[in-house]
Amino acid sequence: GKKYEDMIPSTHGTTVPIVNRADWEVIDIEGDELTLMDEGGNQKTDLNLPTYPDSMAQEIRDAWNGGENSVMVTVQSAVGIEQVIAYKKESS
Repeated sequence: GKKYEDMIPSTHGTTVPIVNRADWEVIDIEGDELTLMDEGGNQKTDLNLPTYPDSMAQEIRDAWNGGENSVMVTVQSAVGIEQVIAYKKESS
C-alpha cells in the first residue's frame, strides 16, 4: 500500500483513524459469508469474503478446501469498516 504524509501546524488539532488488525481462523464458508473464530473461542459471523483483489475470495475457498485445511485470515478494521486483507494456510 501507499503511505501518505501530511504537514499541519503544531497549533492545529487533527484526527487520525484508529486501525486494528486481528487474525481469525476460518470455521465455515457458506456462499460468500465467513464464520471465523479467534484464539479465545469467540466467533464472528458478520464478514464476507473479500471482493478485492478479485481472486482472493476464490484463493481462500481453495485453501480452505471444504474444511480440510486450517486457514487463518487477517481482518483489518478502521472507520467502521472491517475487511479481510490477507490469508494464510496453516500447515498441519
